[in-house]
Amino acid sequence: MLDKIIFFLHVVRCQSITEAAKQYGISPSAGSRWITELEETMGISLVKRTTRKISITQTGQHLFQRFTQINTQINEVLNEIQTLSQEDSGTIKVASTPLFAKYYLSSIIGEYVSDNPNINFVIIETAFEVDNVHEVDFAIRANATYRGFQDKDSLLVKRTLLREPLKACCSPAYIARYGQPIIPNDLKKHLCLFATTLVGGNRWIFEQDGEYNSVQISRTVEVDDSEILKNIALSGGGIAYLPYSLIQEDLQQNKLVSVLNNYISSEFELSLYYKPRKHMPVRCANFKEYLLKRVTDINLSRNVN
Repeated sequence: MLDKIIFFLHVVRCQSITEAAKQYGISPSAGSRWITELEETMGISLVKRTTRKISITQTGQHLFQRFTQINTQINEVLNEIQTLSQEDSGTIKVASTPLFAKYYLSSIIGEYVSDNPNINFVIIETAFEVDNVHEVDFAIRANATYRGFQDKDSLLVKRTLLREPLKACCSPAYIARYGQPIIPNDLKKHLCLFATTLVGGNRWIFEQDGEYNSVQISRTVEVDDSEILKNIALSGGGIAYLPYSLIQEDLQQNKLVSVLNNYISSEFELSLYYKPRKHMPVRCANFKEYLLKRVTDINLSRNVN
């Protein structure tokens, strides 16, 4: 019964039985059967199904709100008990952007499990927000920010891991064929490559003399992996807006050319998110501090070199 109610919470958050089943680790048919059995046991209708989507009934919404609170309290009790044990063991679930997972997280976790063999990790590599989708201990997400940018309200604790400029860039071959933009508004006439998961998506922001230029670029290629965007740009496919560290060597080797250099660009920001907890499990608290320290160390090492 409890398993079925918790699965129902996933369904409400995902607005899809199929997606909820995928995240819960069961088949869509089993998920649909669970919802039906839960409704039959309780004698109420929780969801309305159509061929395209599901909608939550008023009774279902009430169950969701009440049991979400109860589920949170249960998790807090379990975390408190784990904290009292003072044992650094168990599983840590981390959702991370592909870029951070490749250049930071993989090596950091490799070091950590070597020194802490009783810790297990589950890594979910995704560029999308996971606040209410996956039950994770930590989420690492990328944003594109600019001066005066207001982060959206969140119930999660946010710790910024790193910031660096975003650079609009393309290959010399692209410039030879299409020319280069002189002002941000020129981007509307160019082939542009972007990631929807960054704040702004296909709306890029540049600043000059205190004035902001917001440009809705053409939708040429959309992909949620910065390295794929870079490779498309290297092949002459268009102009990309990428973190400086990702393209630094390509700029130095003239494989890519930075454009719109008279404008201040947005910043690429990677941040760590986690739920505020009265009692964070020892394994999570220790790994959090280690992660924050190692990201700082790695950044300092790269800047020196």
